[in-house]
Amino acid sequence: MVSPPNVANPSLPAEVLRALRSFRMIVRSIKQHFQQVQEATGVSGSQLWCLVTIQAQPGIRVTQLAQALGIQQATASNLVESLDRKGLIERRRDQRDQRVVSLFLSEAGARIAQSAPQPVAGILPDALGRLDPPALAQLNHLLEQVIGLMALQAPDGRDVPLADA
Repeated sequence: MVSPPNVANPSLPAEVLRALRSFRMIVRSIKQHFQQVQEATGVSGSQLWCLVTIQAQPGIRVTQLAQALGIQQATASNLVESLDRKGLIERRRDQRDQRVVSLFLSEAGARIAQSAPQPVAGILPDALGRLDPPALAQLNHLLEQVIGLMALQAPDGRDVPLADA
């Protein structure tokens, strides 16, 4: 059981400060990576991830794109709309069922996807993907504990791409 913070003594234990520094390094590194992506490509990190996913799965639908990125369908729709406005993707309706819309890269979108800085999904998903399964499971368990102890202001933020957080 974790005790509540000591309000009378505002200084934090060394291990708490160590964890805070680690979170700050992670957040700063993520922000820096996505700034570099934006500067190199002219699109946000989440837009780039969409482009690369569409490139890997030509004809993907918005619902499938949302699942592939681990985001809400409404968020994926907004990303698709912004990419369409920039002329980076093409939406094509199925000839047999006009309700079905498939996504493809335009030539400009393909150029951006091919020249994208790596890792495309971002440095945090890349690093998490390289952890061995028991370590990742332990990290998930610990993060869930931290989340449970926090009075979250935006608990539904779990489906927002890091580049847009």
